[in-house]
Amino acid sequence: MYIDVILRNRGKFSDMLFTYKVPSFLEKDIEMGHRISVPFGNSNKPIEAIVVEKKNDIMADDISKIKIKEIIDIIDEKPLLNRDSIEMLLWIRNRYMCTYNDALNLFYPKGYSYTSRKIISPVKSISELTIDEESSLSNKERKILNEVYLNNDELQYDVAVENFSNYSIMKLKEKGLLKISWVYKESKNEKFVKYLYLEKSVDFIKDFIDNNKKIGPKQREVLEFLIQNDGTDFQTISELLEVTNVTIKSLENKGLIKIDEESIFRKNKSIYVTQQSEVVLNDEQKNVYNSIKQGIEDGNSKPYLIYGVTGSGKTEVYLELINYVLNQGMDSIFLVPEIALTPQTIARVKNKFGNIVGVYHSQLSEGEKHDIFREIKNGNIRVVIGTRSAIFLPFDTLGLVIIDEEHDSSYKSEKTPKYDTIEIARYMAFKRNNTVILGSATPSVADYKLALDGEYKLLKLLNRANSMNMPEIEVVDMREELHRGNPSPISKKLLSEISKTLHEKNQVILFLNKRGYANVMTCKDCGKVFKCKNCDISLTNHKHDGKGICHYCGYEEKIPDVCPGCGGNHISNIGIGTEKVEEIISNYFPNNKVIRLDKDTTKKKGKLESILSKFNKGDADILVGTQMLSKGHDFENVTLVGIISADMMLNYPDYKSFETTFQLITQVSGRAGRSEKEGKVILQTYNTENFAITNAVNYDYIGFYNEEINLRKAFGYEPFNNILRIVFSGKNLNMVKNNAFKFSETIKYLMDEKNYSIDKNILGPNECSIRMIKDKYRWQIIIKDYGIDIKYLKSMVKFICITKYNDIFDKEVEINIELNPNSFI
Repeated sequence: MYIDVILRNRGKFSDMLFTYKVPSFLEKDIEMGHRISVPFGNSNKPIEAIVVEKKNDIMADDISKIKIKEIIDIIDEKPLLNRDSIEMLLWIRNRYMCTYNDALNLFYPKGYSYTSRKIISPVKSISELTIDEESSLSNKERKILNEVYLNNDELQYDVAVENFSNYSIMKLKEKGLLKISWVYKESKNEKFVKYLYLEKSVDFIKDFIDNNKKIGPKQREVLEFLIQNDGTDFQTISELLEVTNVTIKSLENKGLIKIDEESIFRKNKSIYVTQQSEVVLNDEQKNVYNSIKQGIEDGNSKPYLIYGVTGSGKTEVYLELINYVLNQGMDSIFLVPEIALTPQTIARVKNKFGNIVGVYHSQLSEGEKHDIFREIKNGNIRVVIGTRSAIFLPFDTLGLVIIDEEHDSSYKSEKTPKYDTIEIARYMAFKRNNTVILGSATPSVADYKLALDGEYKLLKLLNRANSMNMPEIEVVDMREELHRGNPSPISKKLLSEISKTLHEKNQVILFLNKRGYANVMTCKDCGKVFKCKNCDISLTNHKHDGKGICHYCGYEEKIPDVCPGCGGNHISNIGIGTEKVEEIISNYFPNNKVIRLDKDTTKKKGKLESILSKFNKGDADILVGTQMLSKGHDFENVTLVGIISADMMLNYPDYKSFETTFQLITQVSGRAGRSEKEGKVILQTYNTENFAITNAVNYDYIGFYNEEINLRKAFGYEPFNNILRIVFSGKNLNMVKNNAFKFSETIKYLMDEKNYSIDKNILGPNECSIRMIKDKYRWQIIIKDYGIDIKYLKSMVKFICITKYNDIFDKEVEINIELNPNSFI
């Protein structure tokens, strides 16, 4: 038997499937998805690999001339990946033009490690050496043998070479006195807890306690406790009874108890609590629920798009569908964006389904992620709520995938492979017949068009679940505010409404999609702008920390009192961030508690939960934040939402900026008036006429969609054309530029050979909007598939950038390929 494997190796020349032979004694045990150890390279170093195919023969002209190595061992008892995961892994590699290893990393669980090392060990013991062998040894050879024996017959090869010499080691090998081999070690990030059990029957222990006067009082307490609570963990017993390890060990030595180490599940603790209430679906919700339920029963694999206004009760429908799927013996994945992974949503899901719910997101430790993977494999977790990477978890009986806030950009990965979670879910629906539900109050333009074209089944929730009206949105023209002599970023109208809301004992949310204190720091005397040393971007002032911080690479420096350029002391700030809004509002309303929710205040684990819990309980009156608070939150006392600057999103230099603006305004506005109280929104802008603003004010998604889709069609953007973005980066500007032009010339040559239009399809090469990030210059080329089969276009790009990389490009230049990117920045 032969197998094809993917090596867990990042080397450029290992991005292929390798064939190995399976020894006869392992043929019955090995399966697709197994982790195995295989010899690799001239040194036959053991490395880890994943089995992706089993076969009985090899297609070759003369198999006798091919030397096929045998695998070393199977690492795990059960396969790590199932067949579905392997098939999707191979599809991802092709779809997103990445390596096998990059695709494998999406499925590979955290907390597993595999290391190998080369060792030297003796062939004979000291007593077995003959007189002739001993007399033939040089002084250095004697030292090597002695060192091996002193290290329990095993010495690391690299250490031996460093301390002695490779020549002497090889001479000992030639004499048959040393052997050189590889050993490997495999480990898992599991947490073990000691549990205590009675070794004898309860009657025996009781009799022993009654008749044995030599037993100590603490030992007696432990035994009496275990009679009532057999199988208690060591820490609990030691704390309750105040006993030491010596006492426990003594009982074990007497054969009265046994100590077992058991792997435990590290649960992610939550301080956020929500009341469990009986949910009764309204007529609109019932229609959506019944439509999807019927589709599940009929085996329909077409995805569903639920277009539901904010507060329409999409989550209630999701929970009822999860419950139905569980009753059919199937599992569910409930995806939310990273920024909207709210403790509130998690609490609601856990309240309904209990211990079968797992949580999976980026803030979990490696050990916690490992435990989720293991518990799913063991069938103990049936429902997972998590961010985009949760879609790769190893469910064998997955029936339902829900992608809430489906429009959110975080569903597209910014790291290689740059996959689209919604595309992954659609693939799963097609290949595995899973039910996929996309939900949003502001669906992406591309997905709404797919729904209109019949690729999705479109379902609508057009009314709030509590029958309340959507909050009124009042626009404040900040140009007029300036003309009236108010230079503040907070309008008089917004201040008035905040005061009124607080007087009525209600809460306020203020939204600004920019963290920090100010966007730019500059010297008024000489005009110097404080920029990042690694990126072509200005530092953001973080006044609380006294630092200027780059939001791209994390570089930071202390804000000086004196300009290092001219020595002037008139350093000023331009722009506004959430930190400054917090300061302004706190000065206006000193008797009210103001808290801030952004990336800076939620760095520590549990802080997001803590801030939201505090606001939800009414311990703060005003919450200032970025888009982290724009969706998924349900605060019953929030009646006013203030949007500080809609233009900050509107003027973003990207083709999706209008769509993003409309979505954020609608989503943030939806945080107001979600209970029985009327809500209101104050929207501040310098551009009152833009159609993204005017349609958002009227909650007119269809009106916005019709205008935006016409623009996309006119300029050939998604969803009318696929777009490939190729970014070249490196530390040498000229080299990066030259490599971008090399690619351009090559792709144009190949397209010209096939008579494809170059002018319509290729934009660039040119510098990226941010020309340098992390000390690397950046150039890009944008290619549209206008009149070209996307598969052929991808194959050309992959051929140039991957297959012919060494022939065309400089190795110092990195090439990043992205399909249908979120941004061209």
